[in-house]
Amino acid sequence: MSPRGIIPHAILAALLVLTTGCTSTKNRAVTLRLSMIPTMNPGKIIRESTPFIDYLEKETGEKVELTVPTNYAAVVEAMASDRVDIAYLGGFTFIQACARAGVIPLVQREKDQTFHSLFITQPDSAIRSLGDLKGHSFAFGDVNSTSGHLMPAYFMRQRGVDQAVIDKAIYTGGHDATALAVANKKVDAGAMDEQVFARMIKEGKLSESQVRIFYTSPSFFDYVWAARQGLDRGMTERFANAMLKLNQGTPEQQPILQFLNASKYVRAVDASYDPLRQAARDTGLLK
Repeated sequence: MSPRGIIPHAILAALLVLTTGCTSTKNRAVTLRLSMIPTMNPGKIIRESTPFIDYLEKETGEKVELTVPTNYAAVVEAMASDRVDIAYLGGFTFIQACARAGVIPLVQREKDQTFHSLFITQPDSAIRSLGDLKGHSFAFGDVNSTSGHLMPAYFMRQRGVDQAVIDKAIYTGGHDATALAVANKKVDAGAMDEQVFARMIKEGKLSESQVRIFYTSPSFFDYVWAARQGLDRGMTERFANAMLKLNQGTPEQQPILQFLNASKYVRAVDASYDPLRQAARDTGLLK
């Protein structure tokens, strides 16, 4: 073949490579990897998440993938190993993820700024206060839960509850499991998330004829959506803005807010969690 015939073929080959490369880049799917701590049954969270995921895909322009593991620690591990981009964390798992991977707080529900743990027992129980817990069985949720373990245990120690109650407590793995353990008299009392309690009552999964609140803790900062440190800034802002735009007055957004058990989102600030960091250090749960 003559040199005159080679040149057009070379140019054509180069153009094909360039065209293929551009098409590949343009069509490459970017997936925003979300995860949530299992405050309730993971399967239930996944089943009810469709409106939320659809909304985020529309607002961010990216494919969104949600995972909910069976324990809180798995979410922290996934964030630390860059297998998750943005996660819904409790206050305690947030400060753990900060210590391990420098995660960045984005948004939280307005109610998360004044959160409480509820202490529950059976309606006919003799337990009326924290001081009555001595000699009784007790349940926490996940060992890494803020409102289901860290802060209840912290307030129990502050108020002089017998250490044996804390040391011998069982861990149910989730707030709903704690509520049912108390309702079914597997334990005498337990501590749980106030919002999960309210939701279970509303959905008929729990009745006030089964459990009674005998103590409500002081308030503390809790749940927060946080991003891994290396995530694209534009992506974090698109996600944060999508959450901040959620409005109860918009009918199509009501199922999303119901799923998130939220009414309004606000910007989250890392320093707000310093009291939790101190509580975790005081109880030997954070170095």
